[in-house]
This record gives sequence, C-alpha cells and structure tokens, in this order.
Amino acid sequence: MPRFAYLLPALALLLVNSSAWAEACLIESTDQQVPIRMCQQNMTIPKQLFSNNFCHPNIPDRTFAISMIEACPEGAYGSCTGAHTEGVGYQQSIHYYSDAGDAPVLKAYCEKVSNGVWQAQPAP
Repeated sequence: MPRFAYLLPALALLLVNSSAWAEACLIESTDQQVPIRMCQQNMTIPKQLFSNNFCHPNIPDRTFAISMIEACPEGAYGSCTGAHTEGVGYQQSIHYYSDAGDAPVLKAYCEKVSNGVWQAQPAP
C-alpha cells in the first residue's frame, strides 16, 4: 500500500471539517451616508464567533443590515483572501461591492495590515 494512502482519510476529514466553516455575512449600509456593501466569507473562524462578532461593523453613526448567507455573491470588484484581524489567528475573505475607486486603499490595507492576498475581479 502506498504511503499516501494513509493520508487519504485525514484529507477527507479535513475537507469535511472545512465545509463546516462555509458561511458568509453580507453587510449593507442602511443609512443615508455613502453606501457600503461588502461580504465576509468565513475561512477558519468558529461559527458562533464569526456570526456574533466578526459580522458586526463598528462604525460610529452608521447602521447596517446583516444577512447570514452560505457564500458571498458574485459581482465584487475585489476581494482580500486570507485576511487576518490584528492579534487573531483566524482568517476570512472579504469581498467589496460598493465603489471600485476604493480598490487602491483596500488593496494596500489587505496586503499590509490584514496580511491577505488582494484579488481584483474583472468588471461585469
């Protein structure tokens, strides 16, 4: 029996467990200020911690509607894959939909602060 055959059950278990993390939250501003629309796709954050803490932006004087969904919708102009929150080892992907003009700032933040990988999406 080949050596890698012993790894197959472990790999299958890893794949099953990774699907347990499959969840996202769509965040959309509901106030009259500059529109914000983004989606956070969970990668490694415990489910309850993700939905209760990571999916609630704390921006003074802003209000948001938050929808828990299975996966982020298509149509983002860019995303930050593998984003880390400072001091926390968990990862998520953040997809941006509001204003493509924000891409240079979000790309820099993604790469330099969140230690993620920026992926520009082609315009629809």
